Amino acid sequence: MELTKEQQEIYSRQIMMQEIGEEGQKKLAAASVLVVGCGGLGAPVIYYLTAMGIGHLGLCDKDCVALSNLNRQVLFAMEDIGSSKAIKANERAKALNPGLVTTVYNENMDASLAEKIIPEYDIVVDCLDNFSTRFILNDACIKAKKPLVHAGVGAFYGQLMTVIPGEGPCLRCLFPRGIKEKQNSKPPAVMGPTPGVIGTMQALEVAKHVLGLQVCSDGLMTYNGLELCIEKVEISPSSSCICR
Repeated sequence: MELTKEQQEIYSRQIMMQEIGEEGQKKLAAASVLVVGCGGLGAPVIYYLTAMGIGHLGLCDKDCVALSNLNRQVLFAMEDIGSSKAIKANERAKALNPGLVTTVYNENMDASLAEKIIPEYDIVVDCLDNFSTRFILNDACIKAKKPLVHAGVGAFYGQLMTVIPGEGPCLRCLFPRGIKEKQNSKPPAVMGPTPGVIGTMQALEVAKHVLGLQVCSDGLMTYNGLELCIEKVEISPSSSCICR
């Protein structure tokens, strides 16, 4: 495919980069990305993937927009309260890039859906807020041999890791005993910009993978917003893990 004159203008600041150029921009346009979760992390991921010229986005989320979402979920406004997040996120993305191809899954991600749709995409982005569904994504991506960009946030802190099946650690290497999540607990505290920082990094990881650049696949990147510092913890794949 050739870039149109409009695309050359829109993406001119990217095309002039040595790491991208027109061929790299074509790779972005040909890529398909599944974003699971359209909230705090998902909003910046969807915005920047759309803005950078990704060709096809899958948007999965069953939740509706709530008033308490608006401090951090930057795709939404007061008028969207009560509306489907996935549908509204799709509308915002289409307004930014009318040529974007989208597939909306206005439903909860479960093992059946993950196994069905993940093979259709080049890469998956974990923008979830619970580990039970994250492990479902992790396992389905390993089975389908699809990369998974994981992230999580809380308060001023965040973490990020890109799982490359067969090459590096996965979430089960990171949490070999799983995560025991509290039942009926209050939603986690989140400083508004925190998911914006980490979600933007997730979008960058997607772009780097599509372009064939090095991603954070050999450990966990941790972010401390109070001290404005980033550290990386190296993680070795478990010899008994499904990712091997």
